[in-house]
Amino acid sequence: MKYLTLDQIKELAQQGDSPSVSIFLPTYRTGQDTQQAPIRFKNLLQDAEQQFLNSGMGPREVSDLLQPAQALLGDTYFWRHQHDGLAVFLTAADFHYYHLPFRVEELLIIARSYYVKPVLPLFTNNGHYYILAISQNAVRLFEGTRHSVGQIDLPDGTPESLDEALKFDDPEKQLQVRTGTSQGGTGAGMFHGQGPGDEEQKVRIEHYLNLVDQGLKEIFHEQQAPLILAGVDYLLPIYRQVSEYTKIMPEGITGSPEHLRSEALQEQAWPIVEPYFRQETEKITAQYQQLADTDKAADNVEEVVAAAFYGRVDRLILAVNAEVWGSFDRDTGKVIQYQEGQSRKDCFPLLDFAAMQTLQNGGTVYALPQDKMPTKSPVAAVFRY
Repeated sequence: MKYLTLDQIKELAQQGDSPSVSIFLPTYRTGQDTQQAPIRFKNLLQDAEQQFLNSGMGPREVSDLLQPAQALLGDTYFWRHQHDGLAVFLTAADFHYYHLPFRVEELLIIARSYYVKPVLPLFTNNGHYYILAISQNAVRLFEGTRHSVGQIDLPDGTPESLDEALKFDDPEKQLQVRTGTSQGGTGAGMFHGQGPGDEEQKVRIEHYLNLVDQGLKEIFHEQQAPLILAGVDYLLPIYRQVSEYTKIMPEGITGSPEHLRSEALQEQAWPIVEPYFRQETEKITAQYQQLADTDKAADNVEEVVAAAFYGRVDRLILAVNAEVWGSFDRDTGKVIQYQEGQSRKDCFPLLDFAAMQTLQNGGTVYALPQDKMPTKSPVAAVFRY
C-alpha cells in the first residue's frame, strides 16, 4: 500500500508541469462496492481524455499522458486491495497514486499544478490523529479524522507481536536491554531485566514496545498529530516511557483492543482528541484576532498566498470547502484571482497552493468550516515576520 506522507506531499507541491491531473475516488475494502471503483475511475479517465482533446491536444499525446493511469484499470490485485479513498496524480513526466484512510468525493481536476486540498485532513492540525492498538499478540495503527478512520500498514521491520519481536533475539541479550532515549528524557527504560519470572517478561515487553516505536518513526517523521494508545493498563505506561513521539495523549483507550473494529476504536478515540483540537482551534483563532490589525496577520487572499510562497506564514487557517482559483507569478510575487467566465487553463487553486507552501516552509495549517473562521475571508494567516 502507498500512503501519503508529509514529505511526499511536499514533493507534490513542487511539481509545476502543465497540465497536471489530480483524481480522487472513494474506494471500498470489501463487498460488491469494490467492483464499482474501477468503473468510476475509468469514467474519470474518459472525462480527462475528452477535456484534453477539446483543448486541442492530439490523440497520441493524450494516450501517452494517461497511459500510467489507464494501466491501473487492468490490475485486479490493485482494485481488490483498496482502503477508503484513492488519490492519483499525473503529468506527462510524473505519476503517483496513494491509498487514503478516509472517504473522499469523486473528483477530477486538470490545472497547472496538482490539486491536493482533499487530502489536507491528513496534515491539518485540527482533526488528524492516530490510534495505536497494541497488545502482546498484535499491533495495529489507524489514521483518523473527525468522520473517518482507516488502518495503516506497518512499515517493514516493525514487529506485529511480542513473539515476532523476540523471535531472532538472543535471550541473554534481551535481559540486558536498556532502551534508548525515552520520552521522559531519562535515557533508560523502566526495567533492567536482572531477575527471573515477571521481571524478565517486563524486559521483553519493554524491548518489544521499543522496537514498535522505532519502526513507526517512518510514519511519525515530522508529524504533530496526537497519538492515542489503546491497550491493557500495564502496556500503555511502558509504551509512553520508551516512545520518542512527543504527541501521545495522556488518556488512552484501556482494555484489550484485539477484537475492536476500527469504528469502535474511533468512537472511543474522538472524545479524547476532540477537546485537544477544540483548544488548538480556539488558540489559533484568538491569536489571529489579537494580531488582525497589525502587520503580523492578514486575511487578504493575494497577500496570504504571496506570504506563504516566501515562507512568512507560520499559521494558516483555511475555510475547508472554499475554492479560490487564480495565478501566481513566482518572479514578481503577483497574485491574480480568477474572474467568472475566464478560462481556468492557466489557473490553479490558490488556497491549495498557500497550504502546500506553508507546509513546505514548516508552517502549520488549520482547516475550519467558514462559520468557524475568525474572519469572513476564506483564508487567514499569522506571519512569522
